[in-house]
Amino acid sequence: MSRALSGIRVLDLSQMWAGPGTAMYLADHGADVIKVEPLTGDTARVTFTQAPVGGGESRAFLPLNRNKRGMALDIRHPRGRDILLALLRGADVLLHNFRPGVAERLGYDYPTLQALNPRLVYAWITAYGIEGPYAQQPGYDLLFQALSGIVARRRPREGPPVPSGVWVADCSAPMELAYGIALALLDRERTGRGQMVTTSLLHAALGMQIPDLVSVETAPAPGAGPDYAAQAMYAPYRCRDGRYLMIVVVQDEEWRRLCQALGRADLAEDPACAGPLDRARESARLSAMLTEAFATRDRDEWVRVLAESDVPSAPVLEPEEVFAYPQLAANAMLTEMTHPLAGRATTVTSPVRLHGSAPPSTRPAPLLGEHTEAILRELGYSAAVVRELEAAGVIRCAL
Repeated sequence: MSRALSGIRVLDLSQMWAGPGTAMYLADHGADVIKVEPLTGDTARVTFTQAPVGGGESRAFLPLNRNKRGMALDIRHPRGRDILLALLRGADVLLHNFRPGVAERLGYDYPTLQALNPRLVYAWITAYGIEGPYAQQPGYDLLFQALSGIVARRRPREGPPVPSGVWVADCSAPMELAYGIALALLDRERTGRGQMVTTSLLHAALGMQIPDLVSVETAPAPGAGPDYAAQAMYAPYRCRDGRYLMIVVVQDEEWRRLCQALGRADLAEDPACAGPLDRARESARLSAMLTEAFATRDRDEWVRVLAESDVPSAPVLEPEEVFAYPQLAANAMLTEMTHPLAGRATTVTSPVRLHGSAPPSTRPAPLLGEHTEAILRELGYSAAVVRELEAAGVIRCAL
């Protein structure tokens, strides 16, 4: 079986995480993604949120650039521009994350490229959006969390608010933009023409709060009444072995099953805890009771007991435990690949499974300039011209 995006060529000029993550999702499902990097490489290669891997590269770079071919090209050089335009004439998608105004200065804006290739889907991801007072500001995930209200949601009783422990915007924006690109490709099948597709990391952070970021005229003032997102029924509890268990008990029947599992059938009949709003108001009392109850057994024993009682719960796994957890293996949520510098690496597979298409393959992220020569030869450049371009500083080929 072929993959859903087999035959689609994507030129990925983006750097860091969100743009390359978008191209990763396309590559996972068969698109021929050419990652075009400056001669010094994508800055994400040496941007660390964890210890670097073999070769001194960022751990995040490995999954976000898997299944791509890599080309190192100076797109500002006149001869580099000629190469990029030659690639764009036959491309289906261009992806970049230049700040507003940069593409115009370089001559890679949408009107210019639309005239070159009317079928091109032009995908552009910005930090804060194309317009507005923040449009030219540099952006990172924690800034979008702050501006979108995410950070303020996690405010302890004392001390500053706490950002999310994951990169909310950087990891959600790629899914949304890949979705937009797929829509544009589908529309192109009907119309024969491409279009520009945009999103921003700020908008992605807002999108992650769609169920909660709702302003209603008749709602009570902030702080009036219980905090429904921070209560005893939606909380982690420390077990006897020092590990934690998370419960999320929403429905009344789930509450009754929890009471039975804890040996507290009396609580199920307590009118003060009869409904979700009642339990929210009684959160302090219930939290103390649950803290005491869960401290009587080890975490994995509670996992078994609550699963047998059909109570919504899960162990709070440390990151290193995730790789060995059987639920992930049973659903092929992880995959292994071998990188020439980092060695064997385990990464998360594409969250979307197409059961009528071939499953995604996993090739390691390319070395800087690894496929430059092969791509140029596909365009008709001779080996001698490739060497000349490399000597002139237009391209870089992997050693």
